[in-house]
Amino acid sequence: MAVLGAACSLAFLASGTASAGTNSGWVYTTDWDPGGQGAFGHDGDCLTVYDNQKDGYNVEIHVFRMSTYETLAQLHTTQGGGSHKYECFPSKVPENIKVGVRVSLIKSGDKFSGFKYNVTS
Repeated sequence: MAVLGAACSLAFLASGTASAGTNSGWVYTTDWDPGGQGAFGHDGDCLTVYDNQKDGYNVEIHVFRMSTYETLAQLHTTQGGGSHKYECFPSKVPENIKVGVRVSLIKSGDKFSGFKYNVTS
C-alpha cells in the first residue's frame, strides 16, 4: 500500500504538463527529524501527505491563496505513523494563482510546520 502511494505521489510530483502551474515538491515538517511530509501537484490540484513516524502526531497539509491566506484545500492523516493520504481538489483551487503549501505535525495544539510559498496553481 505504501509503495503504491509513493508511486502515485511521485507520478504527480514529477509529471510535466503544458500548463503554467508548478508542483510544490516535498514540503517537510520542521521538527528535528521530520515526521511528516506532503506535496501539492498542480495538475488536478492533488495533495498527498505522509506521517513518517509513530509518535502520536498526525500530519496535515494545507494549500492556501497567497494574497489572502485563505485555505483552498486540506488533507490530514488520522491513523498515525506510517499512514498516507492522497486526494485531488480540482474544483477548489483556481488555476494560475499563487498559492502556498503548509505541512504540519499536530498533537494537542502543538504544531511543527514547514512552508513553500508562491507556487502557481
